[in-house]
Amino acid sequence: MDTQFWLNKWQNNEIGFHLPKPHPWLVACWPQLHHGTDACHVFVPLCGKSVDLDFFYQQGHQVTANELSEDAVKAVFERLELTPNKTQWEGGVCYQAAQLTIYVGDFFKLNDTHIHGVDWIYDRAALIALPEAMRVSYAQKLVALCPDAQQCLITLDYEQTQMSGPPFALTRALVDQYYQATYAIDELKSANIIEYEPRFAQNGLTELFQRVYRLTPKLHA
Repeated sequence: MDTQFWLNKWQNNEIGFHLPKPHPWLVACWPQLHHGTDACHVFVPLCGKSVDLDFFYQQGHQVTANELSEDAVKAVFERLELTPNKTQWEGGVCYQAAQLTIYVGDFFKLNDTHIHGVDWIYDRAALIALPEAMRVSYAQKLVALCPDAQQCLITLDYEQTQMSGPPFALTRALVDQYYQATYAIDELKSANIIEYEPRFAQNGLTELFQRVYRLTPKLHA
């Protein structure tokens, strides 16, 4: 799997992972995760054109994100009726307007001149989109970019032999493998959602567990 794989997905409109509304578990869990009404800085890696960006933006939070597909990023700014300022960065083009900034390009080319002062990482479709060989590097890069940030991580878990990803199955053991050295990991919610996901059932899955975790840097736990 490489950059072109995902660009082809966008070009062919194979984006079944895109939701028309903010993720319901994000909406339900965010008050528990982010206490109070103060604005914070949220980083959303591999964001696509997620409406979750709108959820954070409309609450007054500063939002920084990253996405490979420039078409997806354009769709976000059009949906929010924002006219972005476009500048070049090492990995591509940066779109910025008001408190929303999205870096179009390779996640692994981001550094602390682009991403800094982040309070929360929101990962709904990044880790589960990556094959096993890339996940450790991704997790290490994310921690290096946002060492003080808490993380809201949403995963899917199923019998990987029944379906090939993406999205890939992520067990609790794998989440621990990638993050337990750095974070205290708390599972906030878990449910078998296969009855609500007919496209996964059609692919042969009999169970599909969705889980949301709160990851707190151990330095601050």
